[in-house]
Amino acid sequence: MMLLVVALFSFVAALAPMLFYAYLAWSLDHHEKEPFWLLALTFLWGAVPAVIFSLLAEVLFDVPLRWALAPEEAGLLSVAFVAPIVEEIFKAIPLVFIFIFFRHEFDGLMDGLLYGALVGFGFAMTENFFYFLGSSAEGGAVFLGTVVLRAFVFGLNHALYSSMFGLGLAVARYATSRTIRMLAPMGGLLLAIFIHMLHNALSSMGNFLCLGSLIVAWGGMLGWLVLAWWALREESRLIREELVDEVESGLLTPRQLEAAASYRARMQARNRLIRIKQRDRAKVLEQIWLLAAELAFKKRQLRLLGNEDGNAEIIAMLRQQIAGLQEALYRQEG
Repeated sequence: MMLLVVALFSFVAALAPMLFYAYLAWSLDHHEKEPFWLLALTFLWGAVPAVIFSLLAEVLFDVPLRWALAPEEAGLLSVAFVAPIVEEIFKAIPLVFIFIFFRHEFDGLMDGLLYGALVGFGFAMTENFFYFLGSSAEGGAVFLGTVVLRAFVFGLNHALYSSMFGLGLAVARYATSRTIRMLAPMGGLLLAIFIHMLHNALSSMGNFLCLGSLIVAWGGMLGWLVLAWWALREESRLIREELVDEVESGLLTPRQLEAAASYRARMQARNRLIRIKQRDRAKVLEQIWLLAAELAFKKRQLRLLGNEDGNAEIIAMLRQQIAGLQEALYRQEG
């Protein structure tokens, strides 16, 4: 019975923080939400296949290491060198899959950061669960300390690492140089491996150098937030630039363009309509804002990448949908 309670607590302690972090990352993606099913699959890949394949590969590489080196040296090399390489490679697989087969959903830097974070949160959830179970045999204080360290102090680490590869793919997405398109993903993967290695190496040391892992973790997440802020700012600029002619043509109003480009303007307009009991109008406008943002991204793709995946047809469809919603809005006013 006690084992069942510990297992249940470990599961909740592993799952709840990662779902919360995933929700926060998703909520930052203001302008064009990614499909929920694709986000869920990315999270689940990190939680199950990536963990299984990583464990198998680490065991495979550990055998020659433990045969050739002393146990302490082999353990340190495995943690600081082998684990970061194999884990980041297997976490990268769903991002490559999305980039190749669902590239129309890969709209910018924020998408790369988001998909990378999601696979990292899934991986961390499963890894933490096993760490929590293992530490429970060492007593309550060790168990709770492990939960605090892995779920909260270092809970964002895996998301940080895999986001670097997602960022590399996002850079390659619109790069005009063939060299950058080839090197950016590789650079992102190498950066993910390097940060992972640095953290693992520092945290494995028993002296004050282990505090360096905390600096790496939180410094890295601060950098992630700065990148997310910059990516969102660039998306706002892009939306405004791409939709100017839609305002000139009469498809959108200036206020609708601003709401599509600015999360603050969108929330202010929505809350104002709700206060004056115009929820139906707010719902229609929210659809217009989201479709307008998607239209901006598709126009950018058409401009830079040509009619990839039928961009011209999608643009025409989006304009038609927005026009239909504008008519519905006009009828509500009447």
